Amino acid sequence: MKVSYLPSVICGLLLTAQIGLAQGPASYRGDRVFIINAPIKDAGDFRALAKQAVRLKKYGRVQLNVSTLADKSFHEIPKQGSPWHEYASNNPSPFKFFPDPKLAPFIPTDFVKKNRQMLLEKTKILREAGLEAAFFGYEPNFLPEAFFDAYPRMLGPRVDHPRRSTQKAFAPCIDTKETQEMYAGMMAEMLKNAPEISSFFFKTNDAGAGICWSHWLYTGPNGPSKCKGVAMGDRVHTLLQTFQDGAAKAGKKLDLYLDEASSNFSDAEKDEIQRNLPNNCFFENTPDHKMINVGSMVSSNYPVTGIIDPVSFIRSAASVNDPSVKKVFINFRVSYDRGYERLDATEMVFEMLEYMLNKNQSNETTLSKEEDLKALCTLWAGKNSGDKLYKAFNALSNAYSYKGSVFPRVSSLYWGVTTRHITRPLVIAPERLTAEEEAYFLPFVFNVSKEEARNDYTDVHGSRNTIPPGVVANFVKQMNDAASLFESLDASAPKKEFFSKMGRSVRIHASIIRSSGNFAQAQVIRDRNKEKLGVPAHFPSKEPNFTGDPDFIPFVDVARDELDNTQSLIDLLEEGGLDLVIFSKDPIYEDRFVLGPDLIKQLKKKRKVMLDHWGDIEGYLASPFK
Repeated sequence: MKVSYLPSVICGLLLTAQIGLAQGPASYRGDRVFIINAPIKDAGDFRALAKQAVRLKKYGRVQLNVSTLADKSFHEIPKQGSPWHEYASNNPSPFKFFPDPKLAPFIPTDFVKKNRQMLLEKTKILREAGLEAAFFGYEPNFLPEAFFDAYPRMLGPRVDHPRRSTQKAFAPCIDTKETQEMYAGMMAEMLKNAPEISSFFFKTNDAGAGICWSHWLYTGPNGPSKCKGVAMGDRVHTLLQTFQDGAAKAGKKLDLYLDEASSNFSDAEKDEIQRNLPNNCFFENTPDHKMINVGSMVSSNYPVTGIIDPVSFIRSAASVNDPSVKKVFINFRVSYDRGYERLDATEMVFEMLEYMLNKNQSNETTLSKEEDLKALCTLWAGKNSGDKLYKAFNALSNAYSYKGSVFPRVSSLYWGVTTRHITRPLVIAPERLTAEEEAYFLPFVFNVSKEEARNDYTDVHGSRNTIPPGVVANFVKQMNDAASLFESLDASAPKKEFFSKMGRSVRIHASIIRSSGNFAQAQVIRDRNKEKLGVPAHFPSKEPNFTGDPDFIPFVDVARDELDNTQSLIDLLEEGGLDLVIFSKDPIYEDRFVLGPDLIKQLKKKRKVMLDHWGDIEGYLASPFK
């Protein structure tokens, strides 16, 4: 069936969408809350996102996250550097906005002032728009060592990751009365200053935060001896109730959420926590209080922006009008608050969500997921290209499904950015690079060991990873085929410009994964030839043959593919793709999670270094000759 011949019910829905859904049925539900997370620092962008979000007010309460730090917590990172501390350097916590008098002397005054000023500016924008605020954070977050020197009784668990940090870090013990008083006081102070905050959402036991004696702390269960016997359900109850007590002091009723998906708890601990929640606190989904998550693909495609996947979105949002769905989390946040989705893509997400909210209000037959997708495609691409867009979205979804089934652990964030596969040179003998040749990438490889960072292409945050041979090439082809469809929409398509950019975004993401596949394959060859590579360069053999060492041609093939892939990425970025990538605008903010402002220059440096060392392999593996 061609998209242009749609059932009448779809046509009706499309007409509703095209007129802005302003005349949709009265569907406000006061018990349904939309909570939007985008770590925006620019006031203009935040105001624009709030303006987009206003459309959801007729379907429930709408809240935007206001907890983004105005600046990175440089003071928390040890002088010698520490990958783990960089994880947490953007962590929001109330003490970075409204520190307790005990804690304030240990936090830079200007840092706190800037954070508070930006939070209050955002709440003002929301107040003017008739929207509410939410605060996303990490708790109990680690505190300065000097603080615990001054208040040793509050010392809680060690929460850093031994294989990822160069300096230990501790969080406060929530079972200590002084900690409870401090936390309640900071929450009260924050809500008095920003009464628009109606929800507090936090994760723990990961990336900067931790709870005493939890099973899955990175150093193992640990904490003060005095609280070792406290059940985890009681311990978390105390933490949540402490926040509620603080809210009560400010005369505020607060919805509290402990992030079940991202916090590290054992199954036994999760059961305990769920059974012991205070009132108005939420952890796991329950039959009468469900929470769903939707958004763009910016989190899984980082550092690339502007990709949407309506196939998975429709699936995730299918139950949005079920009365048991009370909270809808809309995520536009990436890489530990390092960036956020482009505003043209957030607009598309809101359009999809509003379509799902509106279409299920009808008493007519519920549409199938395929019909929903076709309806959106016709809305965005028109009759001439609706079918092509439908095929493009299905091709994209199939590519993601393939990757999720075959090599799910490979991400463009952890493989591409934090190992710097994107910008580092792929060579047979990394130890032969000079200090100058390493200077632009090696400090940004996530590893506490310089030697491991240099020599192991598949060390990802201290663990060894592999990719099955051939699967990346399959994924890259599928992604580029989908990109071609997005880029070929008819000029009359209403969203032609957006999908042209999206096609380029898809290609950039595919290029990053292609790099990771090449580095993984190169490391397999290097591992196989460890003994040959472990001696000084020499003339390996004088026996003539057409193949040389069995691994000579395979390695050169991988290196050439990476050389060509790098040039293709340079071309994509120079032709407008740089606007589709998240990178630091100032060199001071380049770190293991953020690419530098000279990204194209670094890619060109990568190609030059690879070519300068192209012949290094001949000192270890025999080349073909006759």
